[in-house]
Amino acid sequence: MKVVSSLIVLAFAVATHAQTNFFAQTGNQSLSSTNLERMSESLEMRFALSAVPPQLRDNATTYVLDPAKGYVVNHKGTNGVSCIVVRSDWQWPDRPFRNDIYWPVCYDAEGSKTLLQDYLYAAELRARGMDAKQVHNEVTRRFGKPDYPNPARPGVSYMIAPVMRGFTRGTEPVTMNMPHYMFYAPGVTNSDIGGKGYGQYPFMLRMSPGRDDVIIMLVGETEKAKILLDSKELLADLCSYRQYLCTTPATRARTPAD
Repeated sequence: MKVVSSLIVLAFAVATHAQTNFFAQTGNQSLSSTNLERMSESLEMRFALSAVPPQLRDNATTYVLDPAKGYVVNHKGTNGVSCIVVRSDWQWPDRPFRNDIYWPVCYDAEGSKTLLQDYLYAAELRARGMDAKQVHNEVTRRFGKPDYPNPARPGVSYMIAPVMRGFTRGTEPVTMNMPHYMFYAPGVTNSDIGGKGYGQYPFMLRMSPGRDDVIIMLVGETEKAKILLDSKELLADLCSYRQYLCTTPATRARTPAD
């Protein structure tokens, strides 16, 4: 009887330990959905620079993310263009931060002085422990102030990277192969330019009206195919890094309207 009792106690202890480990692991997995993980610098730089045309890459400024404090300059450029991989979508106050947002963008000189600062500030605030709603409020609170101006002239931000992952109309982020250009157009609406939906013609994206309003222009199918072909090594490395960054027939066909 003593042997049987001892075995029962041992089995209970093992089961309890296993259950504790299970809940600890699942809890950590849940927590990791909001905690950012650092990419390798070489992969992050290649990904960021893929958003801009090749002739601008060598002399662009590139930032890499330190999750503990925000973005830091990895390479100081000379042409006024600045490139990052956005990891915190501050525009969505009701959607908790996640660790699976990845969209590369490069701003021209005007955008680097203005719109880029929203993302740099958001990353810094997130690193301090603020949630999505707090970050949204802090970033937008500065809009319109003399020391935080809107773009003073027309300009362009480049998003011609071969792949991106972010929020669209649904509650979950999606991965897309959708290289495109964004032209600053504060206060402009689709009715002003005849824009409609996500197609081959220009249309408006209004994330923060009056500041982040942009005209979207998708690259053509021939240019898109060339971008994906020229980026095949980067796409393979990104797929190896995170499965949800893999390119598939579904990601090739997907648009934010889907």
